[in-house]
Amino acid sequence: MSAGAFESSFYTSDDGTVHPIRIQPETRALTIAGQANSAPAGPADENAAMVRVSGGKRTLGLTPRKIRIRFTGDPPAGYKEGSTLSVVVLIPGHWQTYRKPLYKTGTYLGAAIEVIGSSPEGGRY
Repeated sequence: MSAGAFESSFYTSDDGTVHPIRIQPETRALTIAGQANSAPAGPADENAAMVRVSGGKRTLGLTPRKIRIRFTGDPPAGYKEGSTLSVVVLIPGHWQTYRKPLYKTGTYLGAAIEVIGSSPEGGRY
């Protein structure tokens, strides 16, 4: 469920390249351990490919690092109680803060969440 239309943003890959990415506005509404999921400053690096948010690690192109979260209390309107979501983490340093140890707590759209998993950046070129 999305809180709005997709918007253009930026994503820093593990090698430091700044890529363009399209995200849902609520992606930045994630905060874990006091760290907000902010986007890097643009512009994108020259010749940087667009990041594919959906799709498997075996398809062509760059797929972003993500964490999986679960609501621990009352979810925001439109979300199912106990549902699990995958959220793109836009900056590598934030991913290191968010992913370990498991069950760190935070908020997403103002609702309490816990981290239940993570997946690294991947893809094929």
